[in-house]
Amino acid sequence: MDFSWDSKVPANVEQKDFSVPPIGEYSFMVVEVEKTYAQSSGNPMLKVRLDLQGADGCVFDNLVLTDKAMFKVVSFLESIGLKEKGKELFISIGEAADKAVGLEGRCVLKHETYNGEVRAKVDKYIVLDKPAKFVPEGDLPFEID
Repeated sequence: MDFSWDSKVPANVEQKDFSVPPIGEYSFMVVEVEKTYAQSSGNPMLKVRLDLQGADGCVFDNLVLTDKAMFKVVSFLESIGLKEKGKELFISIGEAADKAVGLEGRCVLKHETYNGEVRAKVDKYIVLDKPAKFVPEGDLPFEID
C-alpha cells in the first residue's frame, strides 16, 4: 500500500525485524549519499547508505569532514574507485559525493553497542588496487593504466 500525507494511520502494521549483519568483510553498493551536518559539532558530513552483498539489510556511515576524520572520507572515495590512492582528486568532496551513488567498494564491519542495541558499523574501507570494473572510464577523474 502506498501512503501520502493525506493517508489515514493504519490500525495495525507488520513489525519489521532488522537483522544486524555479522562482523566481517563485505562488498557494498552506495545507494544514497546525503550532504548534511553533524548534530554534535555542526561540521559538514556525508551520510552514506551502503547495501551489503551477502548480508540482509544495509549499513549507514557518517563521514564527517574534519582533519581528524578525513582519512575515512578519503578511504571511502578510494574504495569506490573515485579517487586513486596517493593522488589528488580534482573535484570537490561534494561533487565526488554526487558521483558515488551506484558505485561499489569493500568494507569491514564491526559491532558497536549504542543505547543497549547492537549495531553494525563500518570499521574501515578497503582500498582496491584498481577501481571497480563497472565504472565507465570516461567518468573517472584520472586515467586507468
